[in-house]
Amino acid sequence: MYAHRSSPSFSRVILRLFAVVSLIFLLGFGYSTFAEHDDLKQRLYELGYPSEGYIFTNNTILWADGHLTKIQGAYIEDYPITAEQAYEIVRNYLADYNQRLKEYDSSYYLAPKAESLTEVEENGNSYWKFEVWLHTGGSKVFAGFALVNRKTGTVKMKGILG
Repeated sequence: MYAHRSSPSFSRVILRLFAVVSLIFLLGFGYSTFAEHDDLKQRLYELGYPSEGYIFTNNTILWADGHLTKIQGAYIEDYPITAEQAYEIVRNYLADYNQRLKEYDSSYYLAPKAESLTEVEENGNSYWKFEVWLHTGGSKVFAGFALVNRKTGTVKMKGILG
């Protein structure tokens, strides 16, 4: 003879369901908060750079940090500015503008968008290119582009700042 078990009450079912959903939510929140996510490294990978080491293709060496070496016979040309250095160069370049904006309103600031990293060639020079956004409290306004020379590290602005 089988033992008869009563069916669980509605409140116990809801309590167990709430516990499972809460656990899933907390695990997802914990992962998103504490997992390392580097937008520049992700973008470099999307542009064809390796996640570690280097790739040799079409007489060009693509390094994991984003610097570039071009080889043409015995001539070697190195572009030492990495993606991370370029991002910091743009942030430092915008610091003066941000200081001036702070005098008018403390919630306004300019910032490059790391996810927008691209490579461009202009007038025989190679550049890292970032979108620059004006943050105005709760919203953002596109302000133009910042180009960082991959050889010298100089910044050229296109848009409302240049």
